[in-house]
Amino acid sequence: MSSWDVERKRKLDDEFDNVFREHDRLRQDLNTNENRKYESLFNLIDKWEKDAIKKIKKTAKTARNDLQQLLKNNNDRLQRALHDTVTDELQETLEKKINFTEANIDNWMANLSEIRKQLGTISSTIEFSHDKVINLIKIKREFSKEIFQRINFNYQEFHFEKIRGQPNFYKTQHLISTIHPAIIVSRNKYSNGTHYFRFRIEKTINELFFGIINDNDCQKLKENLHPIQSIYGWWNIDRRVIAGRKEPYVSTLNIFDNDEIIFIINCNAREIFLEYPSMIKLNSIKLIHDGYECPPPWKLLIEIGKPGQCLLKLLDWGKIAHGKNLSDRHVHCFCSPD
Repeated sequence: MSSWDVERKRKLDDEFDNVFREHDRLRQDLNTNENRKYESLFNLIDKWEKDAIKKIKKTAKTARNDLQQLLKNNNDRLQRALHDTVTDELQETLEKKINFTEANIDNWMANLSEIRKQLGTISSTIEFSHDKVINLIKIKREFSKEIFQRINFNYQEFHFEKIRGQPNFYKTQHLISTIHPAIIVSRNKYSNGTHYFRFRIEKTINELFFGIINDNDCQKLKENLHPIQSIYGWWNIDRRVIAGRKEPYVSTLNIFDNDEIIFIINCNAREIFLEYPSMIKLNSIKLIHDGYECPPPWKLLIEIGKPGQCLLKLLDWGKIAHGKNLSDRHVHCFCSPD
């Protein structure tokens, strides 16, 4: 064997020894859970864990405080609603020994039932929001849209003025209740724009009038001076009153319990409308008759014509707007769908 072959054989043996030693070291490293090499990564995870726990505890504390305050505010509002609609009247009835009727009982129970329903539907939603890889919880500060529309604690009051009779007004629920014939008008006056008023007939005696009257003629109405030319509207959906006079025929339509009626005043067009959704009916009257144009400002006029339990609820009111994607819920639109 030449010297060159001997040297080559020696180098191969040395390289084989290196391969064998590296193999043993690698096998040992694989069989040994040596975490020192990855200590910095574990430290990062430990830090992330501590920071996340602090953030979760802080968020949970805020959520508890928000929930407690939300429930307190809602309870306070329900307490005020109970006081305004029932408590005051019960105390007055007991202290002054006022005689009460079945209608009073029905009204009190209706108010109590509604407040009980609101108490049962109050809920706070816990929603998850993602902050990097940490799921955090928070108290949602508002109700669902459906509940908000039903409860509507931030309600606006609509004020009526009594002209005749003894109707009861319940501000919190926008209820009008009477067991005797009565006439009421809105305190608001309307001269410009288009306005709608949506009522539900909780209980009816089938003798209702919805219309308008000029503000200056309200005193004549109080003094029962008829005819009053500025009165326009409808008795029982389709018996028109024009310039203070009823049409001669008797209405064949009846209004039933839980029906809805939408009354519209288009001031600029000098025209009023009565929409009766259950019969897909929309009537209109121009405020011009025999050359006489009923001048503004107008008030909403409602009359209950017969004795008996009658209960009206003003569900909604506002200005009419036209267009798509309307965000204001106090908007009624008669646009036909495209």
